[in-house]
Amino acid sequence: MTQATILIVDDEEPIRTLLKRILETAGYIALQAGNAAEVRELLETHEVALILCDVMMPGESGLDLIRFVKTAYPETGIVMVTAVDDQEIAQAILDVGVYGYIVKPFDMSQIIITVGNALMLRELELREHSYREELERTVQERTAELEEKSGQIMAREDELRDRAEELKEFNSALRVLLKQREEDKAALEENVLSHMKNIALPYLEKLKQSGLNAEQRSLAQVLETSLDDLTSPMARTLTSKTLDLTPTELQVADLIKHGKRTKEIAEMLHLSANTIVSHRYNIRTKLGLKNRKINLRSYLQSLQL
Repeated sequence: MTQATILIVDDEEPIRTLLKRILETAGYIALQAGNAAEVRELLETHEVALILCDVMMPGESGLDLIRFVKTAYPETGIVMVTAVDDQEIAQAILDVGVYGYIVKPFDMSQIIITVGNALMLRELELREHSYREELERTVQERTAELEEKSGQIMAREDELRDRAEELKEFNSALRVLLKQREEDKAALEENVLSHMKNIALPYLEKLKQSGLNAEQRSLAQVLETSLDDLTSPMARTLTSKTLDLTPTELQVADLIKHGKRTKEIAEMLHLSANTIVSHRYNIRTKLGLKNRKINLRSYLQSLQL
């Protein structure tokens, strides 16, 4: 840690010598000046932390000198020395803005304590000043950043307004396309239903009248029922519960819905009866009917599977 330099200002050399010895014993660097002119010269060439200045000096008084120091060297601390313990003088000294004063005659401990307290107070004031400057610098930087961010936000708002206008136009175009899609879908459905009723179903009817065996008639009946369901608007209503069924389970569920028993379904799908039982169990489980007394066929009919 750098030693503090203290300037002793007094027109009496014995007092200056005594103070110098006391201060150097305490570990400080001590300079001496006998008048204001010498003080000004030393302040130009030395970094002085604290000035011990006598109030009464010939020529420029100690108070006048200290007023100059407070203006020209504001970071230098000041302690006044006076030979008169007078309340008015003490008040005048404190009004100048010094860290304190010492009344002659003084002892070593008084000097060391007063100087130590003054240097500590000076250090605190310097830190506060530094913190304040840092705070002001930070505020300026943050203000500049906020102004920049504000400009970016305004630019972003302009961009978003432009995007909103583009989206508005896009949504208008999308509504037109969706309307066209619905019209195309309706036309397609109408075409499919027309072909189903005018071509597929008539041919199926002829097939039923062409001498089929029992299994073929059963399959033709299922096919006819499925085509009827397909042409019904209600056949397009599928609930989310049916989406987890496998293709085979969907086939089994459709046959159950149309009243087919386990043995009949097994014969039609060329599977064992145990396999159909297993599919029935899986269907009930996936539809949330496990351990519930609900007729599976009725439930499937209600789902419009």
